Amino acid sequence: AGSVWATCETTAAMATAGIQELMSAENRASQIVSEARAARGERMKEAKREAATVITKIRAEKQAEFDASSQATNNETEFAELKAKSEGDIADMTALFNKNKGSVTNMLVKVVTDVDLELSDTRKLAGKRASGLA
Repeated sequence: AGSVWATCETTAAMATAGIQELMSAENRASQIVSEARAARGERMKEAKREAATVITKIRAEKQAEFDASSQATNNETEFAELKAKSEGDIADMTALFNKNKGSVTNMLVKVVTDVDLELSDTRKLAGKRASGLA
């Protein structure tokens, strides 16, 4: 009977050792998972920092390109050219107006004062029909 107890104690000790080994392995696995998550988080943060650096660099390059293409001297030159062209067009239109204003005024006066008092045949016929004579 004593050997049965010894066998049971040995089996219980082995089971306890096995359970402790499983718990130890689970703790190690949990620690590995936590470290992996932390490392992944750090990699994500680093990737975001690198992306922000690249974006800042590209933004600065594009801004420099834009600034170079739209320098104030170019804008001033374009403005001066446009202003000169506009003033030339205005001068041409003013000269054309002054050249033709006399003849246009005479034409308007002639059209307004030259009234034909004769009725057309169509108007005469319409009048007759309205009065019941035709």
